[in-house]
Amino acid sequence: MSADRVDERAGRRRISLYALIGLALSVGSFLVPAVPALVTAAGGIILGVLGRRQFKRDPLTGPGWVSLAAIIVGGFVFLSQAVLLGTFYFTG
Repeated sequence: MSADRVDERAGRRRISLYALIGLALSVGSFLVPAVPALVTAAGGIILGVLGRRQFKRDPLTGPGWVSLAAIIVGGFVFLSQAVLLGTFYFTG
């Protein structure tokens, strides 16, 4: 009886909620101004890392590209906004 349940779940993959929210925050950080974009992108990176760790523990958690996309997009936005803010504040 429990073997049937395992077979039933083996075919289904579910995407990590951390990774989905992290990707949404990372993509959404493109739409907000500089300082909130830093905070939003940092949240996306953190949730992407949590989603990646969850995927490594349980591969049925979904495709790993979702958490990687959250980390990469969030990192790009975070670094670009940090450079722009640093240039603005230190050259002014």
